[in-house]
Amino acid sequence: MKIKWNWGTGIALFIILFMTFTLWRVYRATQHPVMLVEKDYYPRGLQYQQRIDERHNARMYKARFLVFQQDSEVVIHFPPIHPDTSSFTFFRPSDMDYDLSFSFSPDSLGQMYVPIRKFKKGKYILKIYWEEEGKKYYVQRPFNLK
Repeated sequence: MKIKWNWGTGIALFIILFMTFTLWRVYRATQHPVMLVEKDYYPRGLQYQQRIDERHNARMYKARFLVFQQDSEVVIHFPPIHPDTSSFTFFRPSDMDYDLSFSFSPDSLGQMYVPIRKFKKGKYILKIYWEEEGKKYYVQRPFNLK
């Protein structure tokens, strides 16, 4: 059987190809994992004003936190603070499986070293939280591991 090519055949073929492409894209979208920035984003959203206050408290320390890459380690330089409780997290926006959390343990120069082998190359956000004399502080620093 021979198909007669005219406007109707072209339009029908276009509709069939467009529907096939659309269904294929829907299928691919359902196969992609959905990763939220935070697992418990709703409770954290309710506590956001507290985070704003913590950032406001830490504004004088923000420029003093340095993070950089050396040969085989990531160096974090802390300002002279004396926290009661503290922690910092290397947050990886693209894949939460590579998030790393630590508590402060700087050396006498106020530096801490983390081996590069614990990281995957890419963008991280260093989130630093500490409490000192009942006052809470929070600082974020972007960091790219090359």
